[in-house]
Amino acid sequence: MGEGPPVSRLRAVVEADIRDVRRQLDEGELDAATARQLIERYRRELESVEAGTEAGAPEPAPPARSGRRLTGTLLLIGAVIVVSVTAYLAIRPREGGFVTGSVETPVDLSEVTNDQMEAVIAANPDVPEIAAMRLSLADRYFEAGEFSNALPHYLGALEGDLDRTRRSRALARIGWMTFESGDAGIARSYLDEALAVDDGYAEAHLFLGLLLLAEGDAIGALEHLEPLLEEENLPEGIREAIELTIAEARRLAEVGG
Repeated sequence: MGEGPPVSRLRAVVEADIRDVRRQLDEGELDAATARQLIERYRRELESVEAGTEAGAPEPAPPARSGRRLTGTLLLIGAVIVVSVTAYLAIRPREGGFVTGSVETPVDLSEVTNDQMEAVIAANPDVPEIAAMRLSLADRYFEAGEFSNALPHYLGALEGDLDRTRRSRALARIGWMTFESGDAGIARSYLDEALAVDDGYAEAHLFLGLLLLAEGDAIGALEHLEPLLEEENLPEGIREAIELTIAEARRLAEVGG
């Protein structure tokens, strides 16, 4: 029996990867949100190829599973690290907010719901200081994996008054969301800008390192990932995830060299 066309083989690869993700979910190796992101990415990839084929574009050869698995692994590692990076990698100043529209009344945003913050932001679009609240709300959405809700608030926050660290965080997280949506070029520009604003912002180095590794630049990835291990109080789970990524980058660098 002869080998099927490239799209058929690609579909088989994608379906195998989706089955693998579901197995990892069932066995507790992946959380539900990460599994959903991986499955959606695989399906978008296949839909894009099939749409191009229907339009008369040449059928591409299916990618090697090792490369697909690396991309999925990086997405998983990134998702795991993002959960904890707020407390351990990112330097996050205490955030104030304005629950009545008065810039004189800062509050502890941990006591304010997302809906309350949305209402205050909508009522005060031209107050420069509202940027801190927009950033805090965007962070909540980002850390919950709700990227479509996070993005407009990060973009809005960048138009207001933010200190260097907060501005770098907004740019870095826009970059990571853009990378996860499949546009590495635009993602790279945001991450580069984040580091131009604050070269010491660890989260931006993390995201850029993961992007570069996924794009095949293992040496460039190591330049951003290896210094992260010097961070103080890095939790063992996060340290192990970064160490695994660094080990893979070193392996690929040796193979490429």
